[in-house]
Parts: sequence; C-alpha cells; structure tokens
Amino acid sequence: MEFQEDDEMLVPHSDLAPNDPQPMEEANVVDTHSVDDLRSARFTWTIENFTRLNTKKLYSEIFLVGGYKWRVLMFPKGNNVEHLSMYLDVADSATLPHGWSRHAQFSLAVINQRTNKFTVRKDTVHKFSAEASDWGFTSFWPLVELNDPLKGFLVNDTVILEIDVAILNSHDSRKETGFEPKINKGKKETGDNGSGNVEADIAGTTSPESTLSDATATAGKVRFLSYRVSSEALLLLEKIRRLHEGTYVKFSMKGQALPTVLLESFAAFISSLSSTKVNELNEEALRLAANSIEDFEQVGLDLRWLKQRLEEAKDVKKHSDSVITVESCTSALEVARATVDSCTSALEVARAKVRELEDGLAKAKLEGEVMSRELPKSLGGNDSVLKDIV
Repeated sequence: MEFQEDDEMLVPHSDLAPNDPQPMEEANVVDTHSVDDLRSARFTWTIENFTRLNTKKLYSEIFLVGGYKWRVLMFPKGNNVEHLSMYLDVADSATLPHGWSRHAQFSLAVINQRTNKFTVRKDTVHKFSAEASDWGFTSFWPLVELNDPLKGFLVNDTVILEIDVAILNSHDSRKETGFEPKINKGKKETGDNGSGNVEADIAGTTSPESTLSDATATAGKVRFLSYRVSSEALLLLEKIRRLHEGTYVKFSMKGQALPTVLLESFAAFISSLSSTKVNELNEEALRLAANSIEDFEQVGLDLRWLKQRLEEAKDVKKHSDSVITVESCTSALEVARATVDSCTSALEVARAKVRELEDGLAKAKLEGEVMSRELPKSLGGNDSVLKDIV
C-alpha cells in the first residue's frame, strides 16, 4: 500500500508508489448541482465497535463525487504495519473501459472527537488508473495512538473518518475514452474489492455543504505567485523559486482552492525529501520519488533540477552500498580468518595431546613386556594368592 505525507510516502495499497499530483481546475461547487454531480465533496464515515472489528480490511459504502464512484479502503489493524492504513479507492475500477483515468485531489482524516485541532489530516493529488486504482497512506497514524481512549480518536469504541475529494478536469479520461460517468442519484451501493471477495461496507454521509471552496481553502494563507499558500509552504516555495528560477514559469491554474492544495502538497513533498538522508534511500523510494516528480511536471512545474539531484543521489547511494558491501565482506573475512587461526591452534593442541598419548602408550607397552618376562610361571592373575603353598 503504496508512496508524501508531511514526510511519509503515499502509496497504492497493493504496491508501493508515491502521490500523483495532476492538473486541476477550480472547484465550483454551487447549490444548482446535485450531490452526485459535485466536483468536490466531503464524505464522513463513522465506524462503531472499532476495536471489535475482526477483518483485515474494510470498505466504506460507495459515494459519488463528480459522477464517479468512490469508496474508502481501511485496514483497522494496519496493512502489515503498526499503523492505521487508509486509501481512496475507485469503486468500479474493474468495470471501467480500457485506458480510463481520473485525477483527484483528496484528503483523509481521523477526527479527534475531543479536540478538533488534534484531528489528523493528510492530503495529496493522484491520477487514478487501472494500474493505481487506490491511493493513500499505509502508515497513516500509529495504532497505539488511535486505540488509546485518552487521545480522543476512539470514543465509545467509535472512530470517525472524514474524506474530502475534488475531481480535477485537466486530464479527464472522458476525452480519451469517450466514457461519461454514470449518475445514480440517491442510490446506495456496495461492492467487492475486484477479486471476488466481498468486503464489509459501513455507511457514511456525503455533505455538499462541506465541499472545498476558495474562501475556506485559502483562509489564513499568504500570497505566492497568484495563489495563496500556508506560511510554512511559502518559505520553501520561495526558496525553490530563488534557487531554480524556471520551476513555476509554466504553472498556471484556475481558481484558488485546488492550486493551493497542489502547491502545499509539492512543498510537503520537497520537505520530505529534504529531511531524507541519501543513505536512507532505497530503490523503491527513489522510484516513488521519480514518479511523484513526473506527476508534478504534468501540471507545469519544471523539475529538471530535482530529477538531476535524484540521479546524483541514486549514484551516491549505489556507491555507499558498494562501500558497505566491501566493509561487510572484509569484516566477514577477518572473522573467518580468526576462526581458521583458532581452529589451527586447537588442532595443534590436539595433535600434541595425541603425541603425548602415543608416547604414554608406547611406554606402558614396553614396561608391560619387561614385567611379563619377570613374572613367576606358576601364578596367574586369576589364581588364588596362596596357590600351591597352603
């Protein structure tokens, strides 16, 4: 489940990979649209008896955003990690036409039911396709924190998840495939995971009044280019513009809300890479980072400088790995030689002992032969001591 949260990799649940930012357009959610037609919406999923769930993974009910079918995939006990794992999934991916794709910006959150400011929320942008039909965070939040009733995430054995989804039009697969999303107004659906294994579906609610808007998304933000971002993101974005002037030249999008999310996601991705040491990278992490860069480039960011640095990091990591291999082999060789020396020493001691025993044996045989010639002929070892004299 796999790829960058604050500083963790976003991944599709089946296969490690990164967040995929894509071109966006303004989220114009107005009252004249039905819930099914909304380009962005919030879905709330309340899960009762959470600690008593006896299933590896759980699907929410299907909900519609922009006419597309979505659902949340959650691993209550973690997807092979000691964290809650959570992903956004294209519910009908198995039945969509060949070559389908759709772009969405989304956030996943675990609500703190005691103090809202401690709610854990992570967001990203991804291009969903047959190859990556679900996307999210394998290590979303530590289970030890989630399951502690004192922390506020688990109240009365109930956990509340909140999912914001916004559809992006810039690379709409309907233009490529001729496919138009089916609108099923008011219809509640359940589904399986594409492998024939029906999963539990727990109902949630979709709230049109909670959708993204420019006003809410940019509140408290500061200006960067013609958009608004958080003050934390601004520092990093400005530093990048100063050091790599061409990065944002071709970046241009409508509206404010979605560009804000994209730029802040890009800043979080760069922050994550900045805090990662070269020697901590592996081939999978490098591949995921390269995929993320490719996705950010699709919305107009010029990241040739970053790709070059990743290639340099890859070479340095490869060299470091070879040095570590040499050191490891050298250490193992020294241990083997010490073992040989130890065995050789022990063998010499054993050989000396054998020689000592052989000498003792020869001496004992010689003494026995001498004594046997001097023994009386009339008295044997099994005879009575007083044989023939009493």
